[in-house]
Amino acid sequence: MRRIPITAAAAFLLLVLVIAGVETGLVALPGGPTTGPVAAASPSPSETELSSPPAATPSPTPEPTPTPQPTPPPPTPRPTGIDEPGVVERLQAALDAGQVALAAPGIQASVVFPDGRVWTGVSGVADLATGRALGLDTPFAIASISKTFVAAEVLLLVSEGRLSLDDAPARLLPKTRVAGRAIDPGITIRMLLDHTSGLGDYLISAKLDAAVRADPLAVWTPDQALAYARRPVAAPGQGYHYANTNYVLLGLIVEGVTGRTLAQELRARFFEPLGLASASYQGFEPPAAELPTAYRYGSIRLDARPQDVTDGTAIRPFTSIITATGAAGSLAMSAADLARWGRALYGGEILPPELLGLMLADAGITRTLDPAYPYGLGVQAFMIDGRVTYGHSGRLVGARSILRWFPVEGVGIAIVTNESRFDATPVLVEMLAIVAPHDRMLSPRHR
Repeated sequence: MRRIPITAAAAFLLLVLVIAGVETGLVALPGGPTTGPVAAASPSPSETELSSPPAATPSPTPEPTPTPQPTPPPPTPRPTGIDEPGVVERLQAALDAGQVALAAPGIQASVVFPDGRVWTGVSGVADLATGRALGLDTPFAIASISKTFVAAEVLLLVSEGRLSLDDAPARLLPKTRVAGRAIDPGITIRMLLDHTSGLGDYLISAKLDAAVRADPLAVWTPDQALAYARRPVAAPGQGYHYANTNYVLLGLIVEGVTGRTLAQELRARFFEPLGLASASYQGFEPPAAELPTAYRYGSIRLDARPQDVTDGTAIRPFTSIITATGAAGSLAMSAADLARWGRALYGGEILPPELLGLMLADAGITRTLDPAYPYGLGVQAFMIDGRVTYGHSGRLVGARSILRWFPVEGVGIAIVTNESRFDATPVLVEMLAIVAPHDRMLSPRHR
């Protein structure tokens, strides 16, 4: 696998963002960043992942869209090093404060520095009843960040000539039904990747929620899950609508093209070559280590009573929802491995440069469809604290995760928790300020 030099990649990625016309400022997104204090998600009747901004999350007024123009060279990165006095202590203090602010049973965070070294910290516990400790390599359910792996796999199959972004899933999956209907022949693989297929989401179905809660130990198949999809919300290519349905279909396409299960393919393609020792595809592989207990809360009150939603198996949060989620969000891994993955993917080690550019530039296409936030081919692309960032967020009952890569700074940050009420982006912003303060990001001529 190759790596694009970070400075060159940063310049290219900044150009992509200017061309795409991405708003500056902090953009609200499902399970992702918000402004102000730690944002709360109102309890939902659904136990599954939310695909729209939480009702209790205020949406900031976006700043004016920058006018496309030639992009000057990015400032010389001058991030704080892991060896500088006080950095590790301040990162741990920010994590401890975040664990309290989030009222999280347990939280784990990792920062990958420009030289590739990784700091990881934990706060809280893996299990409230027993006091089981969190380890630095404890895997967590990462929910929809799993989509970044599926998207990378699909794009690599494209680079190998085994798929095309213009291929029709209807042709590749002729027997698959979504909400009882054949797949619209106008849908393409690109539309699945960037959520412009118009397909309805199955994970927001109240009926599916009732079914997975009624039998937490049930093992679901993709066909069973897709039967719960809502009706199409737009004609193919005519609207942006985040739908987990798209990535379940992509998982089936990967299996059909490769002749292997998605679990086997991701392990051979990414987990083992990158040394992601904590990673596993839940429901198909045993975990590398015991995951934290997953907790649900019936209220956003900080003193609300936690409810253990695990089912007695090794799967988190529980078997039926993980197997129903499948390719859309079933992976588990530690924050350290997640941060390393972000560096490898967005730093140019995984995809050929032209495909990495295509993945990111697609956010400019979906932006014309008025999404809640810019979304490319399996990637969220926007600004945090005035910094360009790429990544994804994830949320399932009892699990919440964030992955962000800052190309100019050469820094990646991942945070995972075993609660789903609150967004940990404010913790991420605090950590970013520690490792890459604004006053250290100025080029010599601006200092």
